[in-house]
Amino acid sequence: MIHQRSPPPPSLLAMAGTVLFYMAVAEATAMPLPGQGLEQLLQPASGLALVLLVVGGQQLAPALFIGSLLSGLLAGNAPLAALAAALGTVTAAWLSCALLLRQPDFDKDHPNFRIIRHVLLWVCGAGAGAGALVASTGLLLAGEIAPSAWTEHLLHWWLGCSLGSLLIAPMALSYRRTLRFPEPLRHVGEGILVWLLAMACAVAIFGSTHNPVLASLANAYWMFLFVTWSGVRLGLLSTTALLCMIALQALWGTYQRTGFFARDIAVNHGFGYWSYMVILAVVGLSLAAYIAERRRQKAALRVAAIAFECQEGMLITDAQGVILQANQSFLQMSGYEAHEVLGKTPHFLLSVTDAPPEGPAQTALDFSPQQAVQRRQWHQRKSGEVYPAWITLSPVKDLQAHTTHYVVTMTDITTLLQQEAQRRKMEQAQREALVQEVHHRIKNNLQGIMGMLRTLDQQHPDLHGPITQVIGQIHSIAVIHGLQGRANADQVRLCELTCAVAAGIESLWHTPIHVDIPTPWQVCRINPTEAVPVALVLNELMLNAVKHGGKQHQDVQVVLRKGAQPDHVHITIANPGQWPASPPSAKGGHSLVSALMPRSGATVTRTQEADRAVLRLEFSPPVIHLEPAPLAP
Repeated sequence: MIHQRSPPPPSLLAMAGTVLFYMAVAEATAMPLPGQGLEQLLQPASGLALVLLVVGGQQLAPALFIGSLLSGLLAGNAPLAALAAALGTVTAAWLSCALLLRQPDFDKDHPNFRIIRHVLLWVCGAGAGAGALVASTGLLLAGEIAPSAWTEHLLHWWLGCSLGSLLIAPMALSYRRTLRFPEPLRHVGEGILVWLLAMACAVAIFGSTHNPVLASLANAYWMFLFVTWSGVRLGLLSTTALLCMIALQALWGTYQRTGFFARDIAVNHGFGYWSYMVILAVVGLSLAAYIAERRRQKAALRVAAIAFECQEGMLITDAQGVILQANQSFLQMSGYEAHEVLGKTPHFLLSVTDAPPEGPAQTALDFSPQQAVQRRQWHQRKSGEVYPAWITLSPVKDLQAHTTHYVVTMTDITTLLQQEAQRRKMEQAQREALVQEVHHRIKNNLQGIMGMLRTLDQQHPDLHGPITQVIGQIHSIAVIHGLQGRANADQVRLCELTCAVAAGIESLWHTPIHVDIPTPWQVCRINPTEAVPVALVLNELMLNAVKHGGKQHQDVQVVLRKGAQPDHVHITIANPGQWPASPPSAKGGHSLVSALMPRSGATVTRTQEADRAVLRLEFSPPVIHLEPAPLAP
């Protein structure tokens, strides 16, 4: 289980700043007005408290409680009354903040249309109601209000807290967003005109007018015109500020008993003013948030449209993989027209005739992944040309995490594969050059060792036989490195190795060795891991033939022939003489041959043919591999 790290506690400076800032706003907005009493139809401080918790974190709740308590005490309220009001304010703000942050689509940096719904439900409903219940109950227990006035006080507290949160919180968050993401000012002249007209109409509607013509036209619903104008043209910040200005002017007229809401407190206890402002605010905020969201969506669509016409081929499909849209890059890459692609699935692009030569059989895209999938496929253009493509399949999900569409991007990687093949070819060439140089140096060093052994042979004639035998073995190994350093390291041919070993023994022991290779001869290569053991085995067997009759009669025959199977080769070594009646001892050359013989793919047999001792080596895979026969011109 992953535990999220809790945010660090706020500093003392942040706590003190929160206390002082909240006290200043609460004192400025809690001035007693004629006819106001203990109740307030608008509590801007409640909206400020909510914003501070949303932006600064719920750990600022103690600072808000202290600021609200001190503000109540400085206003002359009784300690218990100030305590009850502070508890109500903090409860409403903390609960509203907790409920808002639990919503997955709540974004404090980008207010949208859905946030207005959350504010109405969780802030104006649950949060403000809980705060009103705590504050009213606290005042009742403290003896500040009578039991008969508890319901009325709860209702007024609820109305004031919810309206203050509805007006102040969106305005503060919008202002914060403007500071964080500044944008150039637009429609400045139009905004000034809207504000001036709205202020003038508000004075006429909510103030005291003695003109009978204006009095007949002074209807509060004219404000919907200006709020709608602002919401459509000026944005969320201007609309929230305009709503606050209208709310203050209407509130002044309500308490002054003038204008449209002159009799509202006496008749409806202020409910007419509250319901009017809530409806006006909901209309203005919803319209402004919706228009702002639409503008962001249009900007995102413009960006998406530009991205869609990128250099990569791109397809948009539905949840079943049916192509809905294709960009120009894909049409140019595939050679198809748009009407030939739409309505099909991307499976028709797969190459059926030419499968990838080095990979497994390709499969069609599976349109059921939950995450992006990448793979390489071989596609076929409309012209029939096959080309490699790198495919990315990305699902598009809605707010409920259901896949609604897929985005398929395709990139022609023909040039990339060619560059990769060229790079591998260059690396292989460099490797072969390095390996050839290493084999060449090893061969030179071995030849140097043979030279030192020849010098030692001249100094010690009594050791001529053993030294010559060792020189022959070293020469066989040098032959291998010479052949591997001449060309590719894995292309040591059996016929060339046999001839080279025979030539070395012939030179060292002054005994002619006739090597018979028929023409034409299908060349076979020796497995690189078995090259040195095979060279030593050939050296040892030819040397035995020289020692046991070949040198005396100056006659050693080596014959290469194909075996019973196409990939089998026989090497027959014959010399005048007789095989001993007893089996060969486990010492000397026979023990070396037994130790060096490959475990599979090589056998050795001996026979007696008249007066000649014959030894037959048979090689087969995996020791040797046939080279392909050259094509006839």
